[in-house]
Amino acid sequence: MGLIRGIYVALLQGWIHLGEHLFPPTIHPMLVHFPIALLYLALLVDLLSRVIHSTEHFFDRASFWLVLLGLVAGVCTAAAGVVSEQFVAWTSATKALLYAHQRDAVLTGVLVMLTLGARLYARYPRRSYGRHAGGWSFAGSGRGKASWLATVLLVASVAMITTTASLGGTMVYQYGVGIKHVTFRLPVGVRSRH
Repeated sequence: MGLIRGIYVALLQGWIHLGEHLFPPTIHPMLVHFPIALLYLALLVDLLSRVIHSTEHFFDRASFWLVLLGLVAGVCTAAAGVVSEQFVAWTSATKALLYAHQRDAVLTGVLVMLTLGARLYARYPRRSYGRHAGGWSFAGSGRGKASWLATVLLVASVAMITTTASLGGTMVYQYGVGIKHVTFRLPVGVRSRH
């Protein structure tokens, strides 16, 4: 177990060192909107697939690809977040928010992977050896249940990414994480509302 942890730490430190030289400090906020938008859109398209049944299953397939792209975008965004956090001065309050934000991001990723697994199972159910003439038969009853399970998991994924984003927004807007405080001067003759 120590070897695996050592490899993980070495890879993480290597990524941070490389990322600090390749990317701007704002790389995480630049990417964060992609997984959010893709998962919300995937849910919308999934719900459309429940209402509009096409012979080609267009909406069902589109939702699957949107979820997959959302997962890829989420992994890239998380990797960018590891780099961006190196440029920030943390306090005890903001570190607690950061850890909650990271925990919720991981939970979102797990839910998205479970969603993809349920979608794949619904699309390609496990074959079971049939009693009839030595042939293979598909477990048809599980297919519909897995499809609905995928939708429920996608709803949970969207709820979780919303919570994750809310924590990120709280860090920025309430605590000013990553914000350089700038004093603005009003032009001569303009009075402040305050």
